[in-house]
Amino acid sequence: MIFYAVEHGTHIAKITFSPLPGIAILIPIAGALAVFIVGDRSEKFRNLLAIAFSAASFLCCVLIFPRVFSHGRILQTTLPLFFGEFVVSADRLGLIFALVASGAWLFSTIYAYSYIQHEERRTRYHTFSLLTEAATLGVFLASNFFVLFVFFELMGMLAYVLVVHSQTYEARKAGVKYIFMTIYGGLSLLAGIVLYYSYANGVSFAPGEKSAYLLTSACFIAVSFMMVGYGIKAGMIPLHVWLPLAHPAAPSPASALLSGVMIKAGAFGLIRLIGTFHVGAAAHGSAGVLASSGGGEHAPAVHASANMANLHVLGWALIVLAVVTMVGGMILALVQTNIKRLLAYSSISQMGYILMGLGAAAFLGHEGAMGLAGGIYHILNHTMFKALLFLGVGAVYYSTHTLQLTELGGLWKKMPVTAFLCCVAGLGIMGIPLFNGFASKTLLHHAIVEAAHVGGPLIKAVEVIFIITAGGTICYIAKLILLTFFGHYRGIAHDSGSSKREVSADSIHAGAGSESLSSELVAVEHVGADVHNSAGSAGEHAREVPFPMQIGMAAFACGILVFGLFPHLVLSKIIAPVLGSFANLDPHMVHHIAEEHIFTLSNIKGILPSLGVGITFFVVAMKWDLFRLKLPETFGIDYYYSKAEIGFLRLCLAGSKRHAELRAKYWPLAKSLGQYIYEWGVSVRSRYRERRRAVIDRIVTIPLDIQGFAAYILARQFTGDIAYGTVIIAVVIALLAIGVFLK
Repeated sequence: MIFYAVEHGTHIAKITFSPLPGIAILIPIAGALAVFIVGDRSEKFRNLLAIAFSAASFLCCVLIFPRVFSHGRILQTTLPLFFGEFVVSADRLGLIFALVASGAWLFSTIYAYSYIQHEERRTRYHTFSLLTEAATLGVFLASNFFVLFVFFELMGMLAYVLVVHSQTYEARKAGVKYIFMTIYGGLSLLAGIVLYYSYANGVSFAPGEKSAYLLTSACFIAVSFMMVGYGIKAGMIPLHVWLPLAHPAAPSPASALLSGVMIKAGAFGLIRLIGTFHVGAAAHGSAGVLASSGGGEHAPAVHASANMANLHVLGWALIVLAVVTMVGGMILALVQTNIKRLLAYSSISQMGYILMGLGAAAFLGHEGAMGLAGGIYHILNHTMFKALLFLGVGAVYYSTHTLQLTELGGLWKKMPVTAFLCCVAGLGIMGIPLFNGFASKTLLHHAIVEAAHVGGPLIKAVEVIFIITAGGTICYIAKLILLTFFGHYRGIAHDSGSSKREVSADSIHAGAGSESLSSELVAVEHVGADVHNSAGSAGEHAREVPFPMQIGMAAFACGILVFGLFPHLVLSKIIAPVLGSFANLDPHMVHHIAEEHIFTLSNIKGILPSLGVGITFFVVAMKWDLFRLKLPETFGIDYYYSKAEIGFLRLCLAGSKRHAELRAKYWPLAKSLGQYIYEWGVSVRSRYRERRRAVIDRIVTIPLDIQGFAAYILARQFTGDIAYGTVIIAVVIALLAIGVFLK
């Protein structure tokens, strides 16, 4: 059933009723219920149910794909809820996010089949994993900002259970930070949506044609609040403080989903924000001769120009935030020795790359197709290689029970499959040709170069920072891969019966620093025979992980290779159609991107500066033992957050010292005065009770008093009459006496 048609890029997109988007969201909810009912009675059946429902949701998204991408339709479903109706829709932008998210959930659930067998609360994990998947798909399939907000909040709240799954001290500490930042982000996002509603005349992704959101700079108020809400979830510096705590604390399958999928919800929201300006500009540009007589024919052009100017400013803001996020995450990743914490900071840095692409797209306005293409491509790539890295690190922990680089090494002999797959992910995130990161980073670099032609030397400086940061990425990934899988085992003997713990209290320290690396980072020493023969040696007992875990990792590796070897297909079949959702983009540039050739000599040469910087960083760091560097606590943003919290508490308790002095001086007087007032109150109350009792007693005698009062009145009346008569008699006698005297 076709409801209506709207302009969608360079063609008309038909909005069609279909139950598929709603089914894709409801399937994980039904799966969570089934998993909860089965529980621990049949663990194998429960795990298979979790995989089956994740696969069904992924299959549902696959079935939607040809109808949306090939036929250019937008599928909508109305979900009846107890407080109203929610409309979810699958357009090209949302569907590609939903498709990648559901696929990542499927492969992570397959991986978790074996990984969490030795964990506690396994039923709870699968239940909330499926519920979180439903909420995440709801974010990507939302039809407007309000529906997106509801699912965004549900996603954040449900994922809390995954963060605190182990219920250790570190997990609870990370959970507290996570839930507070989630609440702050949700409140900021809600405030932004309320303002957007007032400025844009609705909550649709397409603001009203003549709304204040498009015609004035008031849009920045709403955009600022919404950027904070999305930025917290995306791990954007300085709003990232929850991420380095939550990712290491969660189980590795959950970490893969947190980093590979859920932080992309923040980037997705930012893309929707950029889309509001493009939709508005297209609406004004299409007005043409329909301009009102008051505005004249040039009014739409003026309005579109103002709208693009606002988008230009938004692009500058995103580029600045991208530089800070990209560089800050890279530096912090370099100094980590806990490999999950290293990957958490790496996720922050990679989100900086994505923000860079989105910022360049907004900065260039009509000609920002290259930035959007690079940002969206890198989002898809980051989902694959970062999820694979987290799963690979989880496999290392599964076999060695440690996450410290100082206790690892030489694992490629005992875990060859895991080592190979992690190398694939490492080459992908490094941006090496034939792997997926090369294509997206090439597009991002092209976008920065295009922006430099407009922005001048400042954007050119950003290009240099981009190259240096890419070199830093190569350095810390090389550090992770080489020190984990190659060289010789550097660990010490561990008690085989010790309890399993993914992250130490030191590694979760609020500061950005890492523990000191020993000299084994420079020259790897052979382990003595006593350690080799120790029954508790983690390196000696390391072995390849079970087959389901290998399948989950191999699926992501296949995606990395496909997206890296066939970028032309990705650009022409996925990225270019998604760009068609942005009606104001130059169609010639969109067509150019669809025909873009990635494996050219100039593009391959473009990776050489970053590769040289990365190799130089790594060699110098190894030679001068710079990986043992511990950054000061003041380098971390969380340090200043903590200071601000303490300052706020001190402000609330300002004057406490003076209060103590005054209390010591005047409290005795106040106490005696209070005692006097209390005793006076008691006496008043006592006298009041006595008076009240007397009045009551008096009221009881009122009938007798009335009789006496009547007698009194009669007596007064009788005596009065006698008095009056006496006076009259006296006056008469006096008059008679006077008359006699006068005679």
